Amino acid sequence: MSLEEIERVFIVNAVPEEMVPFEEKVVYQNYLISTDNKETRIRMQIEKGETISKCDITTKEGTGLTRKVTKGKIDEKTYYELEDSIPNKYQPIIKSRQFFALGNSQVMVDEFVNTKEPLLLAEVEFNTKEEAEKFTPPYWFEKEVTYDEAFKNKNLWKKINSELIFNK
Repeated sequence: MSLEEIERVFIVNAVPEEMVPFEEKVVYQNYLISTDNKETRIRMQIEKGETISKCDITTKEGTGLTRKVTKGKIDEKTYYELEDSIPNKYQPIIKSRQFFALGNSQVMVDEFVNTKEPLLLAEVEFNTKEEAEKFTPPYWFEKEVTYDEAFKNKNLWKKINSELIFNK
């Protein structure tokens, strides 16, 4: 299924104590293709308190606020088979993900577990570009990084695997 993803991304130093997540999961995300304009990732998500994982394969095209996304479900066996096909046994990004209500929207906050430096990113998805442009970030959102390629997951993945990538 192909759709348009419209999202803004922000660095967060901390989630306010009064914010209570309505969903929590751990996400393992690895990449089959990663170019400037296109990425194909595999992802396994384990909901807090669950033992069953949900896996998917997703291709994203474009950069910035709006990207074309094609997503499909895969089973855990296929996830591991695809992960084994990735050259040099690159590590997946590991994220602790929490979902919070934010007015009429929801915010997804990812704490990156295996990056060299601590990192919290908040993502807010929108139905239209107009909604995205009108959105006023809450006080606890720090710097917006929607257009900063260094904060795209595929580039964070490259960074955590840089020793493997550059020492071929």
